[in-house]
Amino acid sequence: MLNTIPELLRKKSVQAIFQTPTMQNVWPTWLNEIHHHLGANFAENDIINLGDNLGNIFRSTAIAGRDQGALSSGGTAWESLVCWYINLCCVGSRIVAIKTMSMVPKPIQDATTINYANFACNTESDITVIIFPNANDYNQDVNNLNIIDDHGNTIPTTVTGRINPHALNFLTERDFLNLEIGVIQCKTNWNDNAQIPMLWDMIYSAGGFSGRNITIGRNNFNIQHVRNFTYSFVTVPSNARANYNQNSVAVKRVTNLSGGNFWGQHTNVGVARSVKEIFNNNYSSGSRTNLRNDLRQALPDFKKNGDLEYFKLL
Repeated sequence: MLNTIPELLRKKSVQAIFQTPTMQNVWPTWLNEIHHHLGANFAENDIINLGDNLGNIFRSTAIAGRDQGALSSGGTAWESLVCWYINLCCVGSRIVAIKTMSMVPKPIQDATTINYANFACNTESDITVIIFPNANDYNQDVNNLNIIDDHGNTIPTTVTGRINPHALNFLTERDFLNLEIGVIQCKTNWNDNAQIPMLWDMIYSAGGFSGRNITIGRNNFNIQHVRNFTYSFVTVPSNARANYNQNSVAVKRVTNLSGGNFWGQHTNVGVARSVKEIFNNNYSSGSRTNLRNDLRQALPDFKKNGDLEYFKLL
């Protein structure tokens, strides 16, 4: 079923990624590298296993040097690649990854907001993952839905063929207690950034620090009220893999993140897991069967003029 609320939101998320100049510049090179790893007549396991090589795909367009401009564009590209990959592996499920914060439903934006006295800021949520409840409104074709607001008015599920943000906000507010939320911080360089996710995860796990006037959430939405919340770190890493072992400071800083730490390489036990493990670790409840089965059924739709052509996989 590829015309559900999660699938329409997924399409909007992925299309937004491809509209950025960074993604347009790197995609031709990345696609060649992706095809190299997928091989001909690829199956669902080949797609999931791209996670073991996501770092190599990213590095195929690496810019020599570490000036700030290169780091910034590289970071944006890595976030886009991770968001694309997660959505690719989750087609047919109720799991959606969103890179653009303005696209995230308002109740979830509010729930993840950190307040320092009167100053409100969002975490460094490079990617927000939503796991919608296993309910009819998220499993049925949107054309068969009849969403009624609190005043008895019908809310259109789509506007000009795209998901209606008003309907999405209403549903996420109504079903807030049954949502699962994942925040992913993506960094190309592990050494420079490991302390950042560690500190954000501490704040979220502690529920804020009332004695220091640090609180979580606004408009009466708080991550403590959802079914589950995870905070994860996903790195390339751009610096040499040989630098890392289970006793490295950078590794220890992210060892106990609520959502785990991952990288775009094969799993190295005690250091980091392949990003392909993030689904089983954090989002396993988002599929009615399992991701492999959902993905297997969707494979024909990646072709030209198929429902999933927007992934630009072929």
